[in-house]
Amino acid sequence: MEGIVPALMRALCREAHCDAGVVLWFDAHGDIANLYAPHLPSPAAMAAWFRPLQDPDPGPVRRIEFVETCADDDGDAGARPAMRPERFCPHRHLCGMAAPSGAPMQRLCCAVLRNGAPVAALMLYRPAGTAPFSGAERTAVKAAGRYLSLNGHSLPADTGAAMYRASGEQGFLLCDPEGNVLKASANGYELLAQASGCAVNRRTVPVELERAGRQLIRQLLVENSRHAAHETAKPERPITVINPWGLFRLRVFFEPDGPLGVLIERVEHLLVRLVVAMWHLDLSVQQGEVLLLLAQGLNHDRIAERMGVSPNTADYHIRQLYSKLSAHTRNEAIACALETLEAAHAG
Repeated sequence: MEGIVPALMRALCREAHCDAGVVLWFDAHGDIANLYAPHLPSPAAMAAWFRPLQDPDPGPVRRIEFVETCADDDGDAGARPAMRPERFCPHRHLCGMAAPSGAPMQRLCCAVLRNGAPVAALMLYRPAGTAPFSGAERTAVKAAGRYLSLNGHSLPADTGAAMYRASGEQGFLLCDPEGNVLKASANGYELLAQASGCAVNRRTVPVELERAGRQLIRQLLVENSRHAAHETAKPERPITVINPWGLFRLRVFFEPDGPLGVLIERVEHLLVRLVVAMWHLDLSVQQGEVLLLLAQGLNHDRIAERMGVSPNTADYHIRQLYSKLSAHTRNEAIACALETLEAAHAG
């Protein structure tokens, strides 16, 4: 499920006119098991997010006031909801992690449930003085939460390199020869944490998260040292890492007597690109689900099984999808969706 989250949050923030968002995953005890937030700070700075609530020095993150809207609320879209305690997140102060300042914020939240228990929470933020979240925005967040709930325990998709598409998301780090980060671009720590595969929670921050990032950078340096011994013309050799967050390419740049530069690029899975494309396609929920299942290579019977419908119903949704995309095969449908995405980005 992790790999879909960055693209999903970018799309939600764009559609809902929000500056930031966060996804929290909970463990069986209700504690934070992992999180996603754009532009993560250093692991040392993140440690403040996981201070216990009774900490005598809560810090500026916990002084943020929230006007909370639940995606399940069906009230007047123009009415500003009253402040109320959060139902699912036992660490309310964590919900301020993506906020850029201590200013009052309004927050649109959606709990992701499985068998009646919360397993994740998805939240968007914008300043309290702006327009309240609309009914359409609540519906979009609720749909995103439903997608995460339905696909969080799905069978793993094909992770071969051919299934990935470039996303253009890159981060840059300045490091010392031991792999310690000296300086990072706005999303450098975020991409390093995801590329390392280390979860972000109170047990890993900051020590384990720093160690995982350092080990990955050292692996990159070792690989380049071996390559340089045989090929002096091109000493920079990238390494590729594939994990639930996606495919990452890391490249190091050496400067004489200076820090090392490390470039990290996230390359998103085909399914992620298709989900983003759906924001620009007039597809029903069933047609969108069919498109993703076709992209995974499932035949019609497996699609019916995954959707929980009869084979005839699955065939109907597939025909409707093909008709709407003017396609005749799964490859044509996928190509049409990706072309729509590229055209939207170009415009």
